[in-house]
Amino acid sequence: MLKEAIAAPQDVQAVARSIDRLCQLARVAPTAQTKLRVEDKIHERIRLLNGRNFDWSEFTPSIAQRRIPKAVVLKKWIGPREKGVIFISFEDQWVRLLRLADLKAFADRYTLVISPAWSPPHSLINCVFPNVFPDPVFCLISNTNDLQIFPRLSKKYQMVPLYACSWVNPEWYRAEPFENKDIDIFMLANFGKYKRHFALFKALRDMPPSVRVRLIGQNNEGRTADTLLSEADHYGVRNRFELKTNATDNEVFEAFRRAKVSLILSRREGSCVAVVESIFSGTPVGMYEDAEIGSRVFINEATGRLLQHHNLGAQLNEFIARAHRYRPREWALQHDISCFSSTVTLNQALKQHALASGREWTQDIAVHQWRPNPQLVSEQDKERLQREYEYISSQFGVAIGGG
Repeated sequence: MLKEAIAAPQDVQAVARSIDRLCQLARVAPTAQTKLRVEDKIHERIRLLNGRNFDWSEFTPSIAQRRIPKAVVLKKWIGPREKGVIFISFEDQWVRLLRLADLKAFADRYTLVISPAWSPPHSLINCVFPNVFPDPVFCLISNTNDLQIFPRLSKKYQMVPLYACSWVNPEWYRAEPFENKDIDIFMLANFGKYKRHFALFKALRDMPPSVRVRLIGQNNEGRTADTLLSEADHYGVRNRFELKTNATDNEVFEAFRRAKVSLILSRREGSCVAVVESIFSGTPVGMYEDAEIGSRVFINEATGRLLQHHNLGAQLNEFIARAHRYRPREWALQHDISCFSSTVTLNQALKQHALASGREWTQDIAVHQWRPNPQLVSEQDKERLQREYEYISSQFGVAIGGG
């Protein structure tokens, strides 16, 4: 596949396809040296593009949509020397900006902050977007390794060491007294294969039938609740858990609060917001010790347990038995990992860059939270920034947020 991806493409669409294939290789590169070699080839292909447009719909069918729901205006445009700020989560969202007729006018008016969905971040969008967007792009991370990888993909990335899970609002969550908890294990995860529900089903065979398990999720890439039930049936544990699809926020909050422990069994994904949600709910989190998940940095002796892949059932039995000893919410509040402190961090990065670039900074960004899309916390900020949303829709033909 490497030889095929390195072969010289014949046209602009073929160049884009070759970058896409090279990104796939980079994500699974067995060594750092191989990854760097593939990245060099990616840069060669980007130079071949030379800013030329191609058919993005082949790679991102949603690019034609005129709404970007996972986005929020954090600051209005003040004047020619003080830009507004727009925050957009996930690659399939911010790439929709490339359909704008006047991307330069958009960049002249707004500083863009993006939050990637996955790590490692090698993708066609992440490699090409900063070379098309006229200005530097402020970029959050899904894993600490992203702090080195994104600048290698483009020097226009301005890195900020925050995650998608950095925008949890602790005011939405509360801890339940341990004696009131009546769910042993809670797992909030979509039904995608990478979430590895089967590992829990396998572990349940080595756990007492009295263990109470609740699963909440939604369909993913053709996998449904029936898919999970079929997998559970394979392990003989089909009737060992409660399964809820497309639960309301209140149902999710309640499950976190009532659970003794929560689990994330992915080997690799983005930053996984559910981890911090569980911590703020006073529920310790179990995660594999080698998981490539950004929020693993928040797992410690106070907030949860790092698990090994073998004998998972025995480890979970012990985790539940010791769950009352953890103090996740207290730790999170003490170390201030909320959306409020994250706003201070992001604001400082934006302010420093603006002033260093000779621009002004007279107004700070608004606080936003994540559930499940970015949204402003303060009603006053929502009212104050409403006109900016209307301006973006009328002038650029794209709707930010909502939907």
